[in-house]
Amino acid sequence: MINGFLVIDKPGGITSHGVVQRVRRWAGQRRVGHLGTLDPLARGVLPLALGEATKLSRLLTHGKKSYRGWIRLGIETTSYDREGEVVACCDGPWPEREEMEKALDTFRGAIRQVPPAFSGR
Repeated sequence: MINGFLVIDKPGGITSHGVVQRVRRWAGQRRVGHLGTLDPLARGVLPLALGEATKLSRLLTHGKKSYRGWIRLGIETTSYDREGEVVACCDGPWPEREEMEKALDTFRGAIRQVPPAFSGR
């Protein structure tokens, strides 16, 4: 049995649980869990705990996190992401940088994250 932590560079197109399932098969053990969830479209660091290390998971999930992403202005979809059906388009005019920075302030600092209805398929 493997006891410890494994850091995965999760590709887009797979759920966090899907990664856990693959590691369970690879390691030949049931006790594998992730220390946070990444949306299926998201790529990034996904820490996993294996074996006895799963007991420490709850102690490690309350730290600071940061996210980096890209947006495409002018497109609205049914799912609020790039996979949904386009329901509206706009060619501009685009907001000035200062307006964008002000709008982004609501996403900075300590916030309680609420996943969208389409998250975690």
